[in-house]
Amino acid sequence: MKLARKNMAWEKHRKAIPSIDDQGGKLWGCFRSCFLQSTAPYSEGVAYKILKDDLGIELREAPGHTSCGAIGYHGDVTNIETQMVVAARNFSLAHYEQGVDNLFSFCVTSFANYTEMIKLWEEPELREYTENTLKETTGREFWIPHVSGGRPSIVHASDVFFANRHKLAAKAKYSLKGIKATDHVGCHYGKIFPGEAMGGTEFPQVLVGLLEAFGAEVVDYPERRHCCGMGFRQCAFPENRDYTASSVYKKLKSLKEIHPDCKLMLTNCPGCTVFLDAEQGTIKEVMEEEFNVSILDYAQLAGLLLGYDPFKDCGMNVKAVAIEPLLDQIGIPYDQSKTPEERRRPF
Repeated sequence: MKLARKNMAWEKHRKAIPSIDDQGGKLWGCFRSCFLQSTAPYSEGVAYKILKDDLGIELREAPGHTSCGAIGYHGDVTNIETQMVVAARNFSLAHYEQGVDNLFSFCVTSFANYTEMIKLWEEPELREYTENTLKETTGREFWIPHVSGGRPSIVHASDVFFANRHKLAAKAKYSLKGIKATDHVGCHYGKIFPGEAMGGTEFPQVLVGLLEAFGAEVVDYPERRHCCGMGFRQCAFPENRDYTASSVYKKLKSLKEIHPDCKLMLTNCPGCTVFLDAEQGTIKEVMEEEFNVSILDYAQLAGLLLGYDPFKDCGMNVKAVAIEPLLDQIGIPYDQSKTPEERRRPF
């Protein structure tokens, strides 16, 4: 009975992701992340390689597409009317100039922002305002993306990886068998619109599914769903920075107490990926306490297991936490003739 109820809850939040097994899932439009571009461009780089080379997906980007603008919106720089028009312009560019129907974003904040705009357009007045303003200011036609089944929606890049997890696992050169791991689902993916998250807040599967497909033992701990603490004001203003560090400390302290041998945490948010790693360096320096948990996003992990170079392709050269112990545990080779400093030099 418990299993039946769990399956019912899971099915309620199971999004329809176009499959690459049919023609509709072979062509995707994608929106880059301004945060990833500035702090961790390697993540989008290896994601691109995997989607195109390993899954055979054709990715199209409109040269004129802009940031979704959400970082300005959450920072009280822009208003909701501006957000709606920016989203509508990016959607129009993708559909009418690139000829794509399936769209995903690399950033969970973009995912939440675009989802919010689509839901706001259910109000006739807001849709009319957006459609008219878009036409007046850019001359472009209004269009709303839909997922399979016709429901207005946009997906996140981790959704595409989840939908193709078994294909990726079948091509993997290495596995996570014998490795304890846990997930950290970005707040802007799973908590703002849980109905649009794979598994919702009850059974978030978007990262767990990938870990299990690669053979990992997924573990739970009390602060598993606690926010990383990045925020926008926290990372932007030095006087608020300790909030981020304390949130990371709370999470990793909880994990260490329950599963001290768990050294892999999988993420799908650009900010979480950066700060869960970087603040471990802060904690080590200020509090003299080490956690040494490797923080990888879904594309980095898939890249490592598919055989991409850990440092040149997957961005391990810019991690605060040394990746070598985890590579040794998995059995992934790397150039041991170089010192750790040499392996981390820019390429």
